[in-house]
Amino acid sequence: MTFSELFDYNILMGRPRKSGRLLMDTDLRIPMTTEQKAIVTEATADDPEGMAAWVRAIVLEAARKKNARRLAKGKQ
Repeated sequence: MTFSELFDYNILMGRPRKSGRLLMDTDLRIPMTTEQKAIVTEATADDPEGMAAWVRAIVLEAARKKNARRLAKGKQ
């Protein structure tokens, strides 16, 4: 088997690209203790989307609510 035959397989069989809206282009790192990570890991163990998607949804919802409150407070 040639080098090309060994490694072209992985290149050609990758998953399809996500649409622009779903393409994640940066990371958010959150320092936490081992115990805190274990709690999150347990909570997301049966989540088909995975830990990152679960945390992302919660963080984005909280940020949107906080931004809306800040905006409403500024308009008073």
